[in-house]
Amino acid sequence: CLVGSEMCIRDRLFGDLGVKNITKGNAIAHLLEYLHADVADNIAFGDAKMDIPMLEYCGYGVAMGSGGDEIKAMADYVTGDVDQNGLYDAFEKLGLL
Repeated sequence: CLVGSEMCIRDRLFGDLGVKNITKGNAIAHLLEYLHADVADNIAFGDAKMDIPMLEYCGYGVAMGSGGDEIKAMADYVTGDVDQNGLYDAFEKLGLL
């Protein structure tokens, strides 16, 4: 969003760095192989376009309410914002508490 000619503060506070040709989904695949864990038993939580490969790879994908439209559209479930107990609410809904 724009406020006058300045970007919103939120847009300037966050960023992601990654290794070329390695996605979060790829990283999870290597971890699950090492742990001998089933991808179907895994849940990914994300809030940004960069998190989409992780949600696509895992058995269930949760988008944070404060996340972008792209991740919300493809997620299995959209929870509340991070700063409004979104993680807790999702953990409760999914029976993880």
